[in-house]
Amino acid sequence: MSGPGAEVLEAFGLDPAAHVEPLPGGQGRAWRSGQVVLKPVDDLGEHSWVCGVFEDWPAGAGVAVPDPVRSDSGRWAFEGWGAHRLVPGEHLRAGDDPARFRQAVDGFHDVVATMPRPGLLDERDDPWSHGDRVAWGEADPTGTGPVRDVLQEALGACRPVDLPSQVVHGDLTTNVLESPAGAAVIDWPPYFRPRGWALAVVAVDAVCWQGTPPSLLDAWSDLERWRDLLLRALAYRLQTRLQHDHAAGDLPEAAVLDLVLARGD
Repeated sequence: MSGPGAEVLEAFGLDPAAHVEPLPGGQGRAWRSGQVVLKPVDDLGEHSWVCGVFEDWPAGAGVAVPDPVRSDSGRWAFEGWGAHRLVPGEHLRAGDDPARFRQAVDGFHDVVATMPRPGLLDERDDPWSHGDRVAWGEADPTGTGPVRDVLQEALGACRPVDLPSQVVHGDLTTNVLESPAGAAVIDWPPYFRPRGWALAVVAVDAVCWQGTPPSLLDAWSDLERWRDLLLRALAYRLQTRLQHDHAAGDLPEAAVLDLVLARGD
């Protein structure tokens, strides 16, 4: 996609004639101008809510987040674009250092642990939100074919999970950074689920798509109801995949499901 235009740059206090470069990741939608990153805003309510939380992020939290940038009107978006200060650092992969990854994630979730459930979750309608609802029995699965078959097997193995929920980050796999200044968490889609589920999503993603050894599925098994959280993480990703791509192709989720089902409680 094309980058932000001159009017967008100017609205966020940037030089409209400055060079803008695409950034890797972010589904190819993130652009950098100097020390500011700009991305299209898909859900204005969610974007504004996240910016408000990040604006008030405590300085001594132990994990950093991006500083959001207001437009010249004082709003968090301009013509469908949002902006935040660049967070320096390298992406931290869970499979490379599971303990450090979890430490960063726990630090993030400690800060938001007492936040009330945001009402925007009731209004959000996208493939990821639907996948989340299906995984937790709040919506019926959709789609057909081999992916649906694996999804149904995962859902059929799910048991009730009686754990407290809180605001969590639902897409941490590629959004934890490490720098000399410490860890940072970026690109936050909020959900309201047991906090261990956020790490279960990471474990499933890493084994399915990053070539991480299956041993990562055991790295955080001290978490309560870990097997059930893994099953719901698989269901979340499978239903989301069904809404994006009905063709089966490779199905690493099926192999991971077999590994999870073979686990003891």
